[in-house]
Amino acid sequence: MRLELLAISLSFAAILSSCENEERLSSDLINISATASSVKSDAETLLPAIGFEVTEYDFGTITAGRKVYREFQFTNTGNAPLLIANVHPQCGCTATKDWPKEPIKPGEGGTIKVEFDSTDRTGKQKKIIDVITNATPPTARLLLNGVVIGPDFTSEDI
Repeated sequence: MRLELLAISLSFAAILSSCENEERLSSDLINISATASSVKSDAETLLPAIGFEVTEYDFGTITAGRKVYREFQFTNTGNAPLLIANVHPQCGCTATKDWPKEPIKPGEGGTIKVEFDSTDRTGKQKKIIDVITNATPPTARLLLNGVVIGPDFTSEDI
């Protein structure tokens, strides 16, 4: 019994002393303000940013069944390579035809091609396309707006 009590006491003492050392080490690392601010400022300055010439396109009034094509031009306005992970339309009637899959260097740009198919659509249309990137914020939004009229309607009917 005494041997068990001695073993438990030694184990408890070892645990307490190791916890005390870990805490001191981690707090020492946290309190080095020069290192922390240096890392933070480097991370803040090395960020990509996506800037579009135009984020919204009004295609006017079209007849149902017609397709609308649009190219959105953008530039990496940040100071780190920009990656476009995905271009995601929020509706099945809108498709993204093409966008750069390789990193875009700071100051360089590219084009995102979008297609809207007005088949089986009538009335006012607002189509949203989300561009998912490694920039901050990570999502940029593109819009297609317009009116689709059926073969028996005119723009005055809407």
